[in-house]
Amino acid sequence: MLKKSLFTLLSLLLTFGILAACSNEEAATDPSSDPSTEDSGEAVTITTARVLDDGTVFKDGEDVHDNVVTRWAEEELGIKFVTEWTQPNDEQFNTQLRLMMSSREKLPDVFLVSNNNIKADLIQSGLVMSIDEAIEEHATPRVKELFERFPEAFYPSTNEDAERFGVPRYSGGNGSDTLLWIRQDWLDKFDLEAPETLEELEHIMDVFVNEDPNESGRDDTIGITFAAGDEGFRGGNIADSSWVFGAFGDYVPGNWSQADDGSLVYGSIQPNVKDGLSKINEWYESGYLSTDFAILSAGDAQESFISGRSGIMAAPPWAHGYPIGEIAQVVPDAVVKPFPHVSGPNGEAGRRGEGLIVGSFLFNREFEHMDKFFEYWDAILGYTLGESEHFPHGLFEGYDYVMQDGEPVYDIAQFEEITGEDHVDPGRYFLPTNIPTIPYEMYGLLEEFHDTGRDPVNGYEANLAGREKDYIHAAAIVNKQNEIRIVNEFSGPPTDTMSSRSEHLERLEDELFVDIIYGNKPLDAFDQFVEDWLSSGGEQVTQEVNEWYESVR
Repeated sequence: MLKKSLFTLLSLLLTFGILAACSNEEAATDPSSDPSTEDSGEAVTITTARVLDDGTVFKDGEDVHDNVVTRWAEEELGIKFVTEWTQPNDEQFNTQLRLMMSSREKLPDVFLVSNNNIKADLIQSGLVMSIDEAIEEHATPRVKELFERFPEAFYPSTNEDAERFGVPRYSGGNGSDTLLWIRQDWLDKFDLEAPETLEELEHIMDVFVNEDPNESGRDDTIGITFAAGDEGFRGGNIADSSWVFGAFGDYVPGNWSQADDGSLVYGSIQPNVKDGLSKINEWYESGYLSTDFAILSAGDAQESFISGRSGIMAAPPWAHGYPIGEIAQVVPDAVVKPFPHVSGPNGEAGRRGEGLIVGSFLFNREFEHMDKFFEYWDAILGYTLGESEHFPHGLFEGYDYVMQDGEPVYDIAQFEEITGEDHVDPGRYFLPTNIPTIPYEMYGLLEEFHDTGRDPVNGYEANLAGREKDYIHAAAIVNKQNEIRIVNEFSGPPTDTMSSRSEHLERLEDELFVDIIYGNKPLDAFDQFVEDWLSSGGEQVTQEVNEWYESVR
């Protein structure tokens, strides 16, 4: 087995070496990659690598190497981007990074890394550079203000000496936070009001299960769609159940959250999680859940909602198109609407909150043009903020907008009628694989559009305001409930004890939770689980997590 593994690894290294050699040979024969252009003052060359998935659509004649964005960067900012290699997904991207790291091959100047383990290994390897000095010297005031507003976004790329190595690629902040999607036609059928509490939600589920809402004449409906087959109750957003635990307190399974003393504690062992398990057990015993929800992945579980057998599912706003929108193909008359999360017996509500970043930009330790990177980053950040000198109307005319009678037209149908061409998203061409997002900015704007009906004033706003009404409504609901977010404060790589004990600890958790819900063990078994979790490595993990937390803060 060892010989076979070594042979496989050597084969991979050889394969990637050949690919890299081919890539370097192509770059050498491509006059656009000639570094002498830097000496001539024409443009500074910055090399990169990226994930290039099917969602990035180029206009005819353009590709990742030559497109409207690369030409804009060179003409307007004096930056010539050279994409040395691409991969179709994060997994293959990370594999190539690891191979380059292990062979000490020269890394691109700048690249986005989403995996915290690889981030930590790259920082430890010495192949990437600390950026504290570059931020101080070259970041613009609005970039610095953003960094200061969300300092925890640097935690995943900070070493034990408190040096920062990665520029955050921010998430939407709450973009994947969930809310409830409910069959409005079923509510109307039985004259049911929108639920505000767990008790009211239970009444609705009882009706959905026992009153034949789909008029099939069979006992074939469930009250709510849950999925616990991917990560147990520790994560996921489609068919999420975190809000049930959040209705009883400030902790959700899998998250490390602040205790009253400011230290981090593991959510899965907190008393309110016991209360949440008790409630889900009641629902299971009442027939509100699918009998196999504990082994269903989110992809499998969502079928119960799409097929019209379930009346409720928690999911983010973006799920309105897929998977929720798929129900129209099976049940054309179905009407699904978004609703806020409900409160528990003490008036509490909570949901798992999305992390602040989707990755960090790391930089080759030999990279000499951080000034140009921050110039580029500030230029495209200005578009998101509506303060751009480069993009006063939209990103690029003929791509995401067209001028007619001196006014920009953003509507996709009108655009395509005027131009006779497909509308494309040039935001996907930028270095971060999309225009920069700012936590809570997007859903904040969508809430404003929903509540006030005001017109958008720039291309970024027009793109948002033109989206589906249910999506905008759902985003507004999520944003109004930001105070109930329960975030994971631990964003570092696995600690030493996590690496050796997490599989065992997670198995303890998953088996106990399912046994309680299925009624195979009494609720009080939770107390013994807490003791077992702590004594089986959890106490040491907690200590290591808090040591990390203190070091990055």
